[in-house]
Amino acid sequence: MELSILESPSTACEDFIQQMAGARLCHTPAWTRMVEEVFGYQGYYLIARDNGHICGVLPLTHVRSRLFGNRLVSQPFSDYGGPLGTNPAALDALYDRAVEIATQLRCDSMELRGTVPLPHDLHLRTDKVSMYLPLAPDPQEVWRELRHKTRNRVRKAEKAGLTVRAGGPELLDEFYGVWTIRMRELGTPCYPRKLFSAIMETFPGQGRIFLAVQDDTTVAVLFAYTFHGWVQCSWGAALRGYDAAGPNYILNWKAIEGYCAEGMKWFDFGRSTIGSGQHIFKQRWGANRIDLCWQYWTPPGKELHLARPEDPKYKRKTEMWKKLPLRVTRILGPRISCSLP
Repeated sequence: MELSILESPSTACEDFIQQMAGARLCHTPAWTRMVEEVFGYQGYYLIARDNGHICGVLPLTHVRSRLFGNRLVSQPFSDYGGPLGTNPAALDALYDRAVEIATQLRCDSMELRGTVPLPHDLHLRTDKVSMYLPLAPDPQEVWRELRHKTRNRVRKAEKAGLTVRAGGPELLDEFYGVWTIRMRELGTPCYPRKLFSAIMETFPGQGRIFLAVQDDTTVAVLFAYTFHGWVQCSWGAALRGYDAAGPNYILNWKAIEGYCAEGMKWFDFGRSTIGSGQHIFKQRWGANRIDLCWQYWTPPGKELHLARPEDPKYKRKTEMWKKLPLRVTRILGPRISCSLP
């Protein structure tokens, strides 16, 4: 087994990723390069070869922060990551090399965002899941399978005068304006606008923004991108004062309807905490569950420390963040969130 770090674009690597059923956009070398260019982090894109043929990949990014420590992450700004391999030997080789790199960089931890646990003695986090809905070429097939109450919520939103616009970078300011309002309400530092812009620039034609509009006011937003038949919706928000009209229902339905017509196969609603309001909303669509098996390596004798909003250590800071002026959170948020990718 030969292990190497990818130094330049590789057609063979791109072809391998396209053939792997568990691959996502974050597994592409272009995602790693994008994160390097936008945030200045160092990427280590590992490739395993057997007799000259690629049999596994593991994208890693070195994230260093005074607030949250020194880590390797696969992959930042994504729900997914972790190694892809055609056999256990390739996965083991990639993991062993990743541990070597983490040790050389004196990392506090390494985070692998997989969906299947690796057979190693690692801390396993299982409180997060993704939810996905199978699509069909005819969106009416999907519509008929939706729960009666969900269809009624979509119809109610339509009767309330809500309409949906879809587009690209020209809608980014409207998306970011609503999304950052909601992030402040949740007490969560927002990602920088340049992240969303970079996704659209790096993967032209794959990123899309959806806006739910009522009386010329954008009341809910969704940012999605596509890869290999998957639609990934990692970021969305709605203004609290419009909840009764159900903007999130019409927003997601119009996105589903459009992607059905484009031949997409699966609609991923994104990550949520089990039992949370977001999780329940996705269950109402009859969505299937993807267990997110995030695993963590730490150096011998070192304890794992994860930054979680519900941790008493951060709860007071979360409440303080909610009270800051919006313009302040839009300035400070990106500086903090880059360390929590």
